[in-house]
Amino acid sequence: MISLNDVSVLASALRLRLGERRMPRSTDPQHRSIVVVDIVGYGRRDDLAQVRARATLDRVVRTAFHASGMPWHRLVTKDRGDGMIVLIPPTMSKAALLHPLIPRLSVLLHNLNGRDRQDRELRVRIAVHAGEVVQGPYGWIGTDVNVACRLVDSALLRQELIRRPQAELVLIVSEAIHLAVIRHGHRGVDPAAYRPVSISIKEGSTPAWLYNH
Repeated sequence: MISLNDVSVLASALRLRLGERRMPRSTDPQHRSIVVVDIVGYGRRDDLAQVRARATLDRVVRTAFHASGMPWHRLVTKDRGDGMIVLIPPTMSKAALLHPLIPRLSVLLHNLNGRDRQDRELRVRIAVHAGEVVQGPYGWIGTDVNVACRLVDSALLRQELIRRPQAELVLIVSEAIHLAVIRHGHRGVDPAAYRPVSISIKEGSTPAWLYNH
């Protein structure tokens, strides 16, 4: 016969088990490369057009990562509504995010949009960063994730879209990516193709590098 004390012990054990499932195994920071992609003009589309644009973005980005030697199933993605955050493990090269990922993504977008440059289906803003992230109970979070999102949402990157109306994508990278990849010319990346900028964010300002081509 089960006593009230036994029931209490079982209930405590069950609450503990449920709590363990909700919480991550570790809140230690983990290094990841961070790519944020946002759809240009998403809010001007009606609901059904937003659904189509978001599905197209997922397909194009997934294809570009696969073609760049970074299998999609090994990445972590987080939806942003009008875009996505992609977390790349440290075993995958940061250099590959600039080459071949960006050129391949540009080609895919060009093929998608076709020859009619006045009514393009998809243009995107992209930010590339790297830093520490933490797996919380509701997903991956951290200051470096916030920085990447601030970069992609920056007024300067939006202005770059206006300055380059024919561009399929505009790209900004953090100082961390510049120091690790660009300044060394890894994978044939041309350092001269990036110019230094200062981005105003909620927390102040941060140095970054804007892709000019």
